[in-house]
Amino acid sequence: MMKLEKDHTEDFFETGTEEWMEGYRILCVDDDINMLNTVEDILINTGYSVSLAKSGKQALEYIKKGINYQLVLLDVDMPDMDGYDTFRQIRGLEQGRDIPIIFLTAMDDPDFEIKGFEYGAADYITKPFVKSVFLARIKNRISSPLREKDIETEHFRKLAGELSDLELKVAEYIAEGLSNHEIADKTNYSYGYIKRVVSGILEKTDMKKRADIRQFLKR
Repeated sequence: MMKLEKDHTEDFFETGTEEWMEGYRILCVDDDINMLNTVEDILINTGYSVSLAKSGKQALEYIKKGINYQLVLLDVDMPDMDGYDTFRQIRGLEQGRDIPIIFLTAMDDPDFEIKGFEYGAADYITKPFVKSVFLARIKNRISSPLREKDIETEHFRKLAGELSDLELKVAEYIAEGLSNHEIADKTNYSYGYIKRVVSGILEKTDMKKRADIRQFLKR
């Protein structure tokens, strides 16, 4: 039975939740009704508030209403308006400019993943997914340590303007002194992938080594 009429954006489910989840709202966008309902059940049982959209157009309508979403889960392969076009249009809205967007898709070719990150996605999760890893990655995106800090220094603004959410999070962990192996454990990515993320941070910021990142953020 289709459950799309149900909108949980005004609800908070306390059972089995952690305090930090209170008030966090996630918009799930997918043309597959079964997938939407599956993701909805997982997120609600974890304590999130959820809205469901079966198309990019419907997702844009929700965001235009001014609902304060902390995250968008976005399918790529959708009719009429695919995930990439939806991503661009969300970013074109004042209300959607800063919302982290995770591509959640069955398109598992590395080229699609690279394209997703080139668009500026906060993450790229492929279906089918492991529930515990799926939830860990969502928590990582919502609770990015750098973005939660009240830092108004020129150095932070410069870094936040150049790096993706994931890169910011990895940079923060580097500043805390964590190794690549420790960062991989915390973020549920492979060691090799984290090495590539660190290399990308260094390239974007014109820094030469991890110590430069640590020194830059500790100023």
